[in-house]
Amino acid sequence: MTVPELGFGSAPVLGSVGRRQSLLALDYAYQLGVRHFDCARSYGWGEAESVLNQGLSAYPRVSYRLVSKCGLVPPKRSTLLSLAKQAARGFLKVLPGTHGWVRRVASTKHFRPTTTYDLAALGNSVATSLRELGTDYLDVLLLHNFEVGKPGLLEVVGLFRDLQRQGKIRRYGFSVEGDLNVGLAYLAEHGLLDDVVLQVPVCDALFSLPPQWRHLAFITHSPFRYLANQNRSSLRIQNLGELFKALAEACNCEAVVCSMFDPVHIESNMRAREAVR
Repeated sequence: MTVPELGFGSAPVLGSVGRRQSLLALDYAYQLGVRHFDCARSYGWGEAESVLNQGLSAYPRVSYRLVSKCGLVPPKRSTLLSLAKQAARGFLKVLPGTHGWVRRVASTKHFRPTTTYDLAALGNSVATSLRELGTDYLDVLLLHNFEVGKPGLLEVVGLFRDLQRQGKIRRYGFSVEGDLNVGLAYLAEHGLLDDVVLQVPVCDALFSLPPQWRHLAFITHSPFRYLANQNRSSLRIQNLGELFKALAEACNCEAVVCSMFDPVHIESNMRAREAVR
């Protein structure tokens, strides 16, 4: 049984979590043994990757895994955007109950990322990710906005394979946020499941995969959301440690990605993972 790694999720970086706290959390996570770091071009409205670069620059690049995503294009950087982010973090710190309001504002057209399968835009996105992360390769590149039936997927995969041949990415795959079985069936139908990585939220479907899909490489995220909704599941997994064990037994899960910016939270998550060994 191979236990998944604990991964550091950076979606809140320079969103709900500021630079200083993000850098402290990155460093502490690495010191505790976290080696899987997940990011995306769109996180932090396009600025989170540079924070990962700063936070991990003291450590050898070969000692950790970098996963990033393309397909969601962040809005252009501006003084207005920077001030809005600072104000939002201030509201959340002083008035935690404003979280819903902040989320609604962040989802307006002025701040919302746009989706694209445009090959030039995707190529530019990957080049920007490499520059912002301070690296010449990504361990995994994921298509952030994979949609079943959306035209252009084969061309996107062609671009990913070109990037792989150029050494800019080691592996590629898809972020599947919808129905997992439907997504896998669509990718299988189009011959796109060979040697790919699939990033998905923890869900019941992962624990009951058909035999032909159990070898696929998965990265999972949002474990605590899944645990909080156990009343909707018949599996009754009680805690993070049990979740690590269940994933190790059910599928080929490489990492469980958590957003964790408090030292106590990082320690607790690492203990849960280590207890399964």
